Amino acid sequence: MTSDAPKPCGPPAPGGLLRLACRQFKDGAWRDFADTVTPEAPVVLHWPGRDPVRLWAFAEDLDALALGHALLELCRPGQRPRLVQRKGDEFLLAPDTAPAPAPAPGPLPLEPAQVLDAMAGFIQAGGRWDDTGCFHRAAVFDPGARRFVHHVEDIGRHNCIDRLAGWALESGEPLPGRLLFVSARATASLAAKAARAGFGAMVSRSAVTTAGIAAAAGAGLSLAGFARAARFTVFTDPAGVFLGAQCGPGAG
Repeated sequence: MTSDAPKPCGPPAPGGLLRLACRQFKDGAWRDFADTVTPEAPVVLHWPGRDPVRLWAFAEDLDALALGHALLELCRPGQRPRLVQRKGDEFLLAPDTAPAPAPAPGPLPLEPAQVLDAMAGFIQAGGRWDDTGCFHRAAVFDPGARRFVHHVEDIGRHNCIDRLAGWALESGEPLPGRLLFVSARATASLAAKAARAGFGAMVSRSAVTTAGIAAAAGAGLSLAGFARAARFTVFTDPAGVFLGAQCGPGAG
């Protein structure tokens, strides 16, 4: 093995992925084959008065990633980011004054079957995880239309929320009143970021942590986890999103 950058081999992989020559031990024997691997690239954000911020991400739709990260992590209250210049994977950003926010509606309540159907569609939509096992997913669900309006995927789970926030900023689509579906664990940092982005509820296919529950409760975020084929567990529901949850909080 050398320290040189890996060189692709074989036919091109779909979706910007790479196929690399490697050795695999399986069923008691070694074999040579080409595996599908995820490219990971540094993304550098320049913000006034701050040291450069470096993110590691999949190099797709990076404008949304940069804007969303700046909005959620670098802007002060009453600010929103503006892209001044981009050179490759380096972004020069600056704060602008944000318009006064409109009254934010809470998400419409959902029956349990609707939550499970939405999670099934979220997972079955497919993506680069199917080829690599390396990507997190996140999506915006409109409870009024009963459909997903935007999906993203990236190596980092926080990058996924940044991408959704950047998409909303670029498109003018609202996040308040909509639900966030994620494949990742609902930790404190992820729940806090979801609330900062404007979501009123988050549904995770994975586990939650005690700090994630506390962060969600403190931010007024409804939180459900372990959403699988026939079950999900509600941990907080101040927005009243999950119909019937008040009859058995925490059951699942």
